[in-house]
Amino acid sequence: MSDAARELRNRASWDLQCPVIVIDAREHPKRVLKTSVRGLTGTITTSNVIDNPLLRSFLARSKEVGTDEALDEFMHGPEAEHFSMLWDRYADERHRHGLAVWSYSEAAKFALKSKQCFEQGDIACVAITEGSETDDHGVLTFSVDSSWLS
Repeated sequence: MSDAARELRNRASWDLQCPVIVIDAREHPKRVLKTSVRGLTGTITTSNVIDNPLLRSFLARSKEVGTDEALDEFMHGPEAEHFSMLWDRYADERHRHGLAVWSYSEAAKFALKSKQCFEQGDIACVAITEGSETDDHGVLTFSVDSSWLS
């Protein structure tokens, strides 16, 4: 983390190459990675469809009743055709890239946050927390004073 903080402090201005920190607590050993704002979506699996309200509703329901029951409800519900299309895209993303922990819109918000952090002399960080199940992870964003780290 100190290397990323020093690199950030030596930059004259913010751009997509500014360093950010990723803390990944999903697997053992836990990892702390330095990447750039631009490289973030390659470091953290990111989804095009996970922030769709219908898919979010399904994911919340699946935590309540289980994936199979929720899938049956949504595949036979009033928005079954739309949900089926979303589910296919989600399943394809998951198959090709692994389980996504956030969406592209959330990653874009984090990029804006990293710019604000830079202006304050902080380095932007994102932490993926471990969960009780494979798909039960949290994402936390925060910043740390780069002077403190370097």
